[in-house]
Amino acid sequence: MKHKIAFGSLLAAIVLFLVASCERNGGVFEDKLNVLGTFAQISIVGLSPEQAKEAAVTVEKDLQALDYIGYTFETEGELQQLNKALAQGKSMTVSDGLLELIAEASKLFNLSGGLFNPAAGELTAFWEFHCDKDDCEQSPYPTEVRRLVDEQVAKIITRPPSMDDLIIKGNRISSRNRQVKLEFGDMIRGLALDKGIEHLGEIGVANAMIDIGGSVRTRGTRGDHDWWIGLADATGKHLIGSIENIDDQAVVTVRAFDKSFGKDGTVYRHIVDPRVGTPVSDIQSVVVMHENALIANASAVTILVAGVTDWKTVADRMGAHKILLITKDGTIYTSLAMENIIHWKPGIDHQYLAP
Repeated sequence: MKHKIAFGSLLAAIVLFLVASCERNGGVFEDKLNVLGTFAQISIVGLSPEQAKEAAVTVEKDLQALDYIGYTFETEGELQQLNKALAQGKSMTVSDGLLELIAEASKLFNLSGGLFNPAAGELTAFWEFHCDKDDCEQSPYPTEVRRLVDEQVAKIITRPPSMDDLIIKGNRISSRNRQVKLEFGDMIRGLALDKGIEHLGEIGVANAMIDIGGSVRTRGTRGDHDWWIGLADATGKHLIGSIENIDDQAVVTVRAFDKSFGKDGTVYRHIVDPRVGTPVSDIQSVVVMHENALIANASAVTILVAGVTDWKTVADRMGAHKILLITKDGTIYTSLAMENIIHWKPGIDHQYLAP
């Protein structure tokens, strides 16, 4: 997954430059780590370096625990073990941490009307592949392979996996459908942001920010002024604006990674529409601001799946109101609540305000 990590690191670097780079002398303690398949940073204000380091290490342990419990690509992790059991028609007793993930995912699945479906990981897996470079020279799915993929997708769609297929008895998990393969993807990063900030509050940290792959959750202020972050374009390489006055909020970005520009011009993305089994197509990236990073992440993924036509209706249903999205052709849409807090970079056009 080298290209995923590299892309996430680039976006995180842009965000961090605007937020807190080179500010250690201004009283901002920064601790960097790799977790959940991407770059992360914990920034703490108002404590001595020793106290801040101790607090950061405590939160690091929380994030690393989630990495083992529910990150899809942790091959020896608990989630992989559960998925293996479900595929064999067996049940498994899970930890309280994984049980919490499953319970939250089920709530969000129902809230989204099934568009946010972590049970459809098998569909996503068909579109996963590894490249040594960010852009593969050739499409990973030439005609014959694509035909086989389509056949497998069709089999799954005939009995689509759903969070409602899971049977939960205490900590014992089983499934009515062997096609269920749990993949929490971006959602687990949202939960990590929430838990990390919550834990910092419990140990007395009043001012902090956690960044995971370019998505952030804040607490308090950054010294004598509020936290603020930059907004990147659909590629993640250029800044188009910023959001200021972020106080106890999450600003989450979910991007449909362009996995390959094959010779046939086809682009494959890592977020799949569970209704049809193919990658999303028309929306490139979504930014959601919300007091809860978990809800923000799930809402962003749901908006990507819903597409340009239905995104506003779906967002309202998810309780997400501060939204920016960018389509494949670079068109920018914002909700009124988000438009009111964005400081646009001069010259940014193609903007449309959602009704």
